[in-house]
Amino acid sequence: MHLQVLNFVQCSHRTHKHVTGNNSDRWDKPLYQHANTHRLTVLPNFLLLPTFLIAIIPQNEKDAVLSDCDSDESDMDYEGETGHLPARLLNAYAEVMQTEHDWNDGLPFTTPPSPPQPPSSITCQPEEPRAKLQVVKNKDRVCPDPMDIFLLMYPPTLREITVEMSNLYSTQTKGKQLNLSMDELLTFYGILITSGYSSVPRRHMYWSVDNDVHNESISDAMRRKRFDEIMASVHVVDNTKITDDPFFKVRPIFSELNQSYKVMPFQEWLSVDESMIPYYGRHGCKQFIKGKPIRFGYKVWSLASSSGYMYHMEPYCGSHTLLPETGLGQGPSVIIGLAEKAQVPQGCKFIHDNLFTTLSLMDEMTKRGYGSSGTMRQNRLSDVPFTPVNAFMKFPRGTSEVLCQGEKLLVRWKDNNIVTVATNMEEKYTETSVKRWNRHRRAFDNVQQPKCISQYNEHMGGVDLHDLQVSRYYISVRSKKWWWPIFAWSLNSALVNAHLFYRDVIGGTIDLLTFSRIVSQSLLKKFGTKPLSHGRRSLLSATVEDQARYDKASHWPINTMHRFQRCRRCDKRTTYACEKCGVPLHIECFKMYHGV
Repeated sequence: MHLQVLNFVQCSHRTHKHVTGNNSDRWDKPLYQHANTHRLTVLPNFLLLPTFLIAIIPQNEKDAVLSDCDSDESDMDYEGETGHLPARLLNAYAEVMQTEHDWNDGLPFTTPPSPPQPPSSITCQPEEPRAKLQVVKNKDRVCPDPMDIFLLMYPPTLREITVEMSNLYSTQTKGKQLNLSMDELLTFYGILITSGYSSVPRRHMYWSVDNDVHNESISDAMRRKRFDEIMASVHVVDNTKITDDPFFKVRPIFSELNQSYKVMPFQEWLSVDESMIPYYGRHGCKQFIKGKPIRFGYKVWSLASSSGYMYHMEPYCGSHTLLPETGLGQGPSVIIGLAEKAQVPQGCKFIHDNLFTTLSLMDEMTKRGYGSSGTMRQNRLSDVPFTPVNAFMKFPRGTSEVLCQGEKLLVRWKDNNIVTVATNMEEKYTETSVKRWNRHRRAFDNVQQPKCISQYNEHMGGVDLHDLQVSRYYISVRSKKWWWPIFAWSLNSALVNAHLFYRDVIGGTIDLLTFSRIVSQSLLKKFGTKPLSHGRRSLLSATVEDQARYDKASHWPINTMHRFQRCRRCDKRTTYACEKCGVPLHIECFKMYHGV
């Protein structure tokens, strides 16, 4: 490409370069947004219905007593202060009654109009009904249960596959039936989520009877032995049908979650970046990325909204990565492949870093009707007539260079370092004012910043934000299987997406920790089965008891008046016990037990 520089104008805070020539590829045409690139209007699939007060009037007095959930039978003949009436009376319809005394006095009586009836039906026609959420009544609003939203993100098809394949794996490898049910699998999920915000050094401590580590919600939902059996056999594929896909063992997880995550409408601004799943073992697809918060692990190409909601993800496994090849290079192929597989509508705007951005990507995204903006590396600007880097670094902070070619806009800006951004979403070059600290004056200076760089900073960190939320309460239960980190990460990812759906679409206000606790405890309470008894005492409990047993201080026999206690020493019945130890003992066995 032959480009000729004609004029060069330098201002006090910024520099603009205009390049002209006879070539059709000249960098002088102002950016014109493609006709198919428009502002996306998002219509949510779930419409919030107004809050209605629904009162169920019992047919008779008996039904009124039996259907009362807020009080007992005493509310039917309540007498007392009217300022503290029970909920049963406050929520009931009031009906004017005329007594015999009113008739005798000859007072006029007017029958009140009947209370307005709620609408018989409310018609709501979403674009594609995804699932039915259970609506629970809150003090402030009507909203779905967080557990139902989580089960919507972690779809029933994936859970059914997990139950079927886990039972099959146990039969194939261990020669015995696991008999895993759906309720047990959901309880298993609840225990794993609980371990994210309530961790212990060893997972068996959750079932310990020691007061410092005992978790009653987990021990009352599933036995420890049963949890270990499920942990050893959980699977999502049939090992007899293995393929050359390096992620064959977890491929159903990615495919099913990519389908269920589409329940959230696409936002206007989308972020593309790589996400890391931590793993420190040995595997051919393990990656090392210098400078990342998670340096070792599995790399996943991710498409997320600027708020952190994950729409689509594809694990990177070299030539086996399930993304189409466009011939434009790895970076453009990832962005175009994610847009195709996620079926992103036209008009969405993609933000990406310098790993993906090329000039050919800008042209291809313009043809497809997408907006695109990202930083560029210096080695990809060999044919662009920018000022040399060494000379541009001598300009003051806030200096900028602008080049146009067709519908592309290239901007170079001097901050603490040089930043180059390419975009196809700007009709004309504009600037905004930002504050930068001046260490010489020890005060803030107002610096002119290109608007495309300001938009990049505002919308780029969607994937990193999702990774941050996942890492906050990451499942602490570990396994030696190479695919276990991906399985645990999928639960945390679905939990984060469910919380964002609950916050942005439903209108909930609780934070991620509270949301995780509600989901885990709801799963344990609803699907767990309480064991008949606890196991034997731990060694720690026996050691602590023995230290108090032999201290020879304040041990006195008392009569407990319980006839069916067994002496700890001779195993015969006794009514006496040690007041301090709480151990049943005969008077004759008292001294020998305490070592006196």
